Amino acid sequence: MTVIEVNKKDLLNLVGKNLSDQELGDTLFLLKCETVVSNDDIEIELNPDRPDMLSVEGVARALKSYLNIETGLKKYGVASGNHKLTAEDVRARPSIACSVIKNVNLTDELVASLMQIQEKLHLTLGRQRKKVAIGIHDFDKIEGPFLYKEVDPNKVKFVPLDETKEMNLGEILNKHPKGKDYAHLLMKYSKYPIIFDKNKNVISFPPIINGELTKVTKKTKNLFIDVTGTDEDAVSSVLNILVCNITERGGEIESVFVNEKEFPDLTPKTIKVSTNNLNNLLGLGIDEKDLHTLLGRMGYDVMDIKGQEFHILIPPYRFDILHEVDIIEDIAIAYGYNNIEPIIPKIATMGDLTEETVFTNKVRDLLVGLGFQEYVGYILTNKNKQFYLMNTFEEPVVELENFVSSEYDVCRKHLLPSLMGFLASNKHEPYPQNIFEAGNCVVLDKDEPESGTRTIKKVAAVVSKDDVNLTEIKSLMESVLRNIGISDYEIRPYKHPSFIETRCGVVVANGERLGIFGEFHPEALTNWQLDRAVAGFELNLDIIKKLSHPTE
Repeated sequence: MTVIEVNKKDLLNLVGKNLSDQELGDTLFLLKCETVVSNDDIEIELNPDRPDMLSVEGVARALKSYLNIETGLKKYGVASGNHKLTAEDVRARPSIACSVIKNVNLTDELVASLMQIQEKLHLTLGRQRKKVAIGIHDFDKIEGPFLYKEVDPNKVKFVPLDETKEMNLGEILNKHPKGKDYAHLLMKYSKYPIIFDKNKNVISFPPIINGELTKVTKKTKNLFIDVTGTDEDAVSSVLNILVCNITERGGEIESVFVNEKEFPDLTPKTIKVSTNNLNNLLGLGIDEKDLHTLLGRMGYDVMDIKGQEFHILIPPYRFDILHEVDIIEDIAIAYGYNNIEPIIPKIATMGDLTEETVFTNKVRDLLVGLGFQEYVGYILTNKNKQFYLMNTFEEPVVELENFVSSEYDVCRKHLLPSLMGFLASNKHEPYPQNIFEAGNCVVLDKDEPESGTRTIKKVAAVVSKDDVNLTEIKSLMESVLRNIGISDYEIRPYKHPSFIETRCGVVVANGERLGIFGEFHPEALTNWQLDRAVAGFELNLDIIKKLSHPTE
């Protein structure tokens, strides 16, 4: 989830309607947004599937449509401004898209909004600038045509944004705060990307920083926007969001030819939706008239309805629409989930817990009886938490290709890091702290033909206090094993960088490794900023269930 902050008065001015705090919160809730109103400001927590709403302009546009103030497809004109950029082969960031916006009224509200949407798009779609980076410039301070190329880092100098003296690219990466933050994105390349204007002035050093020359001020009237990255579709989509949102306050969009391709492309795309699929999923029996009304409330236009299918036009900023199910979801939102009456399915069977769930619940009950409290963590995490903070080496894991945030870009392989993170967040609570989690982990498995991955069930527990030791955590783990049917097992010494040497072991039964236990290494405790000793264990419940219930 992503949180943006907007000024309430500015939002209502853009919407063109006075709404009470209750009405505003209720309407945004129907659009899948959580809100917290504090005096004149509103915090809006957004679902990651609506990056077009990462600014106050996008939120206002969605509200105007939903409240029937301005329904249907919003059309954005793009004039050909004869602007040209030549893009050479840039290995670090091969994709670039640009646009010019003329006659912008750069109010304080728009400046704040620009800063926020740039930051949020960098964080989410941009994957911390790894996938996409944005530059916004004062167009009147540069002259086209423009050039995008890679250069020797020691041969190009310019004054970075908010600095007073020239620095070469290597110096920027080593000395400038932004350079230090994002140097890792370029370090494996010998040459770095630069955007020049006609007079060889440096406009931008993507994805690091813009030049001071093109700094946007209150006197800026015309904007030049560059979006660079590693994925052409993502770069083009981010540019569309920016130009559409900015011009909600006024201004004229002019295209830029990047080589022979013209940006931005704001031509609405079309998608086909089956009427049968719509009514089977929602069970509403929506007729043609209602369909036009509901889709109009979500910013779409219906092109035509032919038999059992209809075609609609998608706004250029809604690149999250990938499948007809996305349209059906928006129809349900426009109809109102609270207006849909639930129907009990006419089926002849009754639901029941699976054997796996019954077994896992038994393990949960045992740990609660042993004085532990349950924690439920996310299955998504990142390599830093899974490995580096645990003082261990990186292992092959299931990585997400299109992750929303770098905080959640891999599937967890181990549970103990989640518990260590919980302890790190609760140092202010009384000790001892006895915490456990029983949940899913995901591992790579080449024998799984469809996904190449396999989900496994594990349980992990930690004890944190001044005098916790190996004997105590071993005793707790053995108590769990005996009570779930594992009595014939062997404890073996083990070396693992997360645990103190000679204070770590594995438990083995029938030739299979059931899990690991031990006292955590001081370096792991330091990494997590924990000031109490911690001991823990982690067991594979799938293997344990198989051994304790051999006939199943």
